[in-house]
Amino acid sequence: MKILKKIFRVILLIVLICTLYLGVVIYYGTANDYQPEDKVQLEILGNGNNQVLEKDTFNILSWNIGFCGLGAEMDFFYDGGEMVHPTDELVKKYTEGVTGFLSANDSIDFIILQEVDKNSARTGKQNEIEIIAEVLPGLAYTYANNYNVKFVPVPFTNPLGKVQAGQMNLSKIQPIESIRYAFHSSYAWPKRLFMLDRCFILSRFNLGNGKQLVVLNTHNSAYDAGGELRDAEMPLIKEIMLDEYEKGNYMVAGGDWNQNPPGFNPGLVDKKYSVKVQEKIKEGFFPKGWNIVYDKFLPTNRDIETPFAEGETLTTIIDYYILSPNVEALKVNVIPQDFTFSDHEAVFLKFALK
Repeated sequence: MKILKKIFRVILLIVLICTLYLGVVIYYGTANDYQPEDKVQLEILGNGNNQVLEKDTFNILSWNIGFCGLGAEMDFFYDGGEMVHPTDELVKKYTEGVTGFLSANDSIDFIILQEVDKNSARTGKQNEIEIIAEVLPGLAYTYANNYNVKFVPVPFTNPLGKVQAGQMNLSKIQPIESIRYAFHSSYAWPKRLFMLDRCFILSRFNLGNGKQLVVLNTHNSAYDAGGELRDAEMPLIKEIMLDEYEKGNYMVAGGDWNQNPPGFNPGLVDKKYSVKVQEKIKEGFFPKGWNIVYDKFLPTNRDIETPFAEGETLTTIIDYYILSPNVEALKVNVIPQDFTFSDHEAVFLKFALK
């Protein structure tokens, strides 16, 4: 009987400690909840040329760099894996790989990045905004948080800790403005306290014809099996893009959409990859004349339930571009790196203004 009482007391003590821990974490998360305005004017930094765009053909690169922590050797607990923090050696390897790739492509007019860490525990608190800006010294840049949590308490035995990450737009020409638009999508409380506050960045550039080229960088919701969050996000993008086009401006939207493009056919993807289909943008979601362009033959994203294994790890296409009717895609292709430095591949687009 005494043994049973001791066991009961130990169980009760454990329950009380866990309850107290959970209460403290939720209180701390609530007190420090990141709640940006719907529209935030972003600071424009760097060394882009302050001039009007006189040409009519441009190129752009979109890449989710996986916070320099999700290269080929990694899995990730959020996606069913075991690893939470990459080792210092892997962070160094992935950071050097990302910056080396970007430096080699510094002639591109526009670069839009997702999952750029700033002072996050998972990547040794390195400031990837400054690191990237240093290897691209001739470009202007803006940055917006989409993940800003003082302490992520999961997994319980090895918490993710502090996370600050976001999206980054870089360009040869200095934009006349860059704005962070908040998506009206979130999980229920208290889960939302520890998840991303999704957004997109909209950057404007003056053209010689009196119009504007508008570049949009998005990172739509993941971990949303029913697609409800993405369904709440896409109408806002559509509304703004259509409005800009009605004004006579040129719209190029790219990023990590976390959903397949309409018409995605896994049978066309290079046979060395295993391919999966997930939720797609609905056919006809954008009016006639609008184009969703992507490389049909190479995947842009891989599952991170396990480290990458060619032919075994499931891959798909979720990184691409949406163009207004007055923009023509001349070339679009994935730049394959076999997911060496990120769980995403970079996507290149050459386009012309009609």
